[in-house]
Amino acid sequence: MAKLLLTLTLLLLILSPCSVRCDDIYSLIVNGRLTEAADSLARLTSAATRDGDVLYMQGLIEPDADKAAQLMEAALASSVSLSYRQDIYYNLAQYYLLKNDVEALSRTVNVYRATWEAGRYESQMLRLSMIVDQLQGDYESSLRQADRFLVRHGSNDMEQWGLLDKARILRAHGKKIGANKLLRQLKREATGAGVPQALYLLALDAIEERKTEDAVFYYNLLRDGYPGAIGLDRLVNMLSDLAQGYGQDNTAEELTGTYYAVKVGVFANKDNAERCAGDFKKHSPNVKIGSKTISGKDYHVVYVGKFRSYQDAYQLKTTLETTYGEVYQVVAR
Repeated sequence: MAKLLLTLTLLLLILSPCSVRCDDIYSLIVNGRLTEAADSLARLTSAATRDGDVLYMQGLIEPDADKAAQLMEAALASSVSLSYRQDIYYNLAQYYLLKNDVEALSRTVNVYRATWEAGRYESQMLRLSMIVDQLQGDYESSLRQADRFLVRHGSNDMEQWGLLDKARILRAHGKKIGANKLLRQLKREATGAGVPQALYLLALDAIEERKTEDAVFYYNLLRDGYPGAIGLDRLVNMLSDLAQGYGQDNTAEELTGTYYAVKVGVFANKDNAERCAGDFKKHSPNVKIGSKTISGKDYHVVYVGKFRSYQDAYQLKTTLETTYGEVYQVVAR
């Protein structure tokens, strides 16, 4: 009987209400059922709220980032389950990165990598370690880590992240030629998470170099292929600023066939180009689709209007931008 009671007591301790409930609550959180998760947390006893698992759950549903981080830090200092500790370190590392707290980020990444050499977030922590070195100005170490990442992931879906990381480090190190070479390599990929980011960075670099045509080209590719991409609005604002000062009347050269048009889109897919051309025919009888080959890939370019005067073309450009809320470009044809 004594052995049976001891066994039952140990079983109750192992399957304590807090641990069982926390697993259930965690399942609710990862499935997006945050209201139910919050209600379940609220019903736990006050003594249970000191449990590290509960603190972690509270941190996951806390909308304030600073408070969430404090709860997760408290969870690490408490009796949080081993199954959650890796997640907490990874979440805190991302928080410290967003807060630009390089010292805390470095400490968190180093503890994780020393504790879990082959952990669930090993690849992500290696990328964060590159960022630490980059932010601390140790570009050589950052690039060495980027190369190790690419050797490890050179044949899987993570390769694009490695190429982006290396391009970002080279760019920060002032080596734009090398960075842009990697970005153009990514741009040629058919799919992948790195493609829209590469297009964004190429557009950003062209704007910084005041290469208007290249900037608009990459912007159009990004908008066409990834209409929901983060950064499109920022590029629109930057391109608008770049366009300032181009409203003067520069009459076309007196060369046969030379005229100005408004370039409104660049498309990899011809059907998309034709749909775009159809939309703009109400603004001008002269809507043409041209072709352009870049890095061995064919694109379809939509031009609207046919003007001898740059000023006339610029006026149409302004009207179209006001109508559609996009950035277009006057080009000589």
